[in-house]
Amino acid sequence: MTPPNATEKALNWKECDYTPEATLAKTTAQANWPALCAIASGLRDGISCSPTDQATNGLYNMARLLRFEDGVLWLARLSMHRSAAVSTKLRSEIDTMGWIKAQSTLPIPAVYASEVDENNAVGVPYVLMEFLPGNTGMNAAGGWDVHRGEIPELQQPRFFRDVAKCHVKMAQLRLPQIGRVFQTADGAFKAGPIPDVGGPFDTAAAYIHAWADHYNQEGFRLSAEEIVEIMGDVPEAQQVVEGTRNFSRRLKEIALQLDAKEETSNSHNSGPFPLYHPDFLHSNIIVAGDDDFSVLGVIDWEGAHTVPVELLRFPRFLELMPRSFGRASRYGSDGQLVGESDRRMQKACETYLQMVRDAEKELGADCLLSSSLSDENTQALGHVIDAFGNGRLGLYGQVLDEVEASLSS
Repeated sequence: MTPPNATEKALNWKECDYTPEATLAKTTAQANWPALCAIASGLRDGISCSPTDQATNGLYNMARLLRFEDGVLWLARLSMHRSAAVSTKLRSEIDTMGWIKAQSTLPIPAVYASEVDENNAVGVPYVLMEFLPGNTGMNAAGGWDVHRGEIPELQQPRFFRDVAKCHVKMAQLRLPQIGRVFQTADGAFKAGPIPDVGGPFDTAAAYIHAWADHYNQEGFRLSAEEIVEIMGDVPEAQQVVEGTRNFSRRLKEIALQLDAKEETSNSHNSGPFPLYHPDFLHSNIIVAGDDDFSVLGVIDWEGAHTVPVELLRFPRFLELMPRSFGRASRYGSDGQLVGESDRRMQKACETYLQMVRDAEKELGADCLLSSSLSDENTQALGHVIDAFGNGRLGLYGQVLDEVEASLSS
């Protein structure tokens, strides 16, 4: 096998064992690599290629480099799970990337070939795509072992500025309905159903109501007894219990308010609705190098869908808990955050927001994204919806009190 070049050597790729049923080793053994290389070779006028030793995996997919004899590198991404739902999710991801490539300059890898189920010569669902020559922001500059998942301070200005431009371009991609993106037979792109929630939806209110219905049936991940056990004998424990118990019902009431508000104001209830990447953070953003965090592209679009404007959020590496979601002790008598890490995060969010505004102006975009990110109640609503779905503890009732008050004003 040809020795790895400098680009390959610089990759901080690792194998992660999340579940014994789906591992990098098992998927590697299941795949017909000669068949995959033959497909790749056919797409490049017969230039032969072979798989390298560079491979990595996440929870759902593995990735491995293919090297052509002329030195060109492609990325082969293989699904580690098999089901009709996985196939549909992969189809939507591929179509989402096609939509982005067709209608935006948002940097993402090009897709060269794909199969969404195992009924093909390779034996597993796969995507052959462009290789972006860099590590993710999470793995660059030594990775977690060095910076514990934080962007190095010296690299933050360049990285934040590039991410802000990507974010603005993403928010400019819109459809008339809320849902996952699919391409029709005539080449058009439209919204389709979202797993567990349904759709597509014509209004933000309809989506939020359906989301609340789903979680009303599923319930919060923790029982009242478990919440009290975790929080201990503190006054907020019962507030959290009540907030989680009533969350779905109150969210439906907010959906009704959104419908009513549309009749009396210039709301975004009826769209169009922007594209949202559910894992928009540095583990899915490729950067140029350890000392150059300029963004080469955004990856991992599975689960992406259009959303209500109310659910546009900061990148996940810039999450700050809404004031009313946590304990009052987080703030001093002057109304300012007490914790040093919270103050740093607040400052980073303010810096990023200004970069989004600058990017909107530079790109000639509207201010939909910056308006959403600067609205405390909008951000609070998006935060608690995400937090509830992930089973995080907090004062849901207090946040919804403030959201309802803002919609009534």
